[in-house]
Amino acid sequence: MATTASGLVSDIHRASLHDGPGVRTTVFLHGCPLRCSWCHNAEYRSCRPVLRLHERDCLACGACVSACQRGRHAISAAGHVFDRAGCTSCGDCVAACPSGALSLVGQAMTADEVLATVLRDRGLYASSGGGMTLSGGEPLAQPAFALALLAGARAAGVHTCVESSGHAPQTALLAAAAATDLWLFDVKAVDDALHRRLTGVGSSLIHANLDALLARGAAVELRCPLVPGLNDGAAELDALAAFVRARPALRRVWLMPYHRMGVAKAAEADERVIDQPSASADDHRRWLDRLAASGVPASIAA
Repeated sequence: MATTASGLVSDIHRASLHDGPGVRTTVFLHGCPLRCSWCHNAEYRSCRPVLRLHERDCLACGACVSACQRGRHAISAAGHVFDRAGCTSCGDCVAACPSGALSLVGQAMTADEVLATVLRDRGLYASSGGGMTLSGGEPLAQPAFALALLAGARAAGVHTCVESSGHAPQTALLAAAAATDLWLFDVKAVDDALHRRLTGVGSSLIHANLDALLARGAAVELRCPLVPGLNDGAAELDALAAFVRARPALRRVWLMPYHRMGVAKAAEADERVIDQPSASADDHRRWLDRLAASGVPASIAA
């Protein structure tokens, strides 16, 4: 099914094992309306391509200085200085860099181009029960593009999954639901004020969208990012347990432990995220025990 829909793609991961059942191709769409303080993919948050500077790979050769028509790069005794203000993400410096120290995150692609990559592994999907997962960023920040990808995969007989924060117009969410086999739906905090403090947006729209999906019989697994000291206290876990018990149609609850792997990537894109020790095995056990005591079985996501 040919389509002219296009959008920005942050990355495509083939042979993914952690974004839904079976072996999957995960398509990361660019842009997100949330600003989670712990974001693991902060370089995907912007609605436009983002230039990343990997300083450890810089040769200080000055090729980027010559290539940039806006004078955003400089090489000095202090190293490579990049002034992001005024950068248009044109990519000239990326093309000129001989060492790969500069890269653009966010590539314009058509739905047909993305699906051509996705369909390369159709045999693996069939043998493993896998398929295509849309992630991000927030896939529904590009609703027409996301819908074109989901519809194209569905037409090709590929299982479809969407990882979403749930913060999107309900019309876009329900349109996507018509072509989605499984939702991995984030609840980052139940309390509206806490959610707003941690992510920049409230939780009421997210809760309403989750309930709308469940009311329509959608298959939904809850994913709950937990960050020690931020949203994993006894009160927050008890609120989460009550939230889940009130929604018996949820298929499963996954706990997503905080880790530091996104910190360096965020810095390369001049994005700010917290930097603290990763969640420990003791944290995992405390979370699971607290939820189990409230009648909510959960699993730790890999």
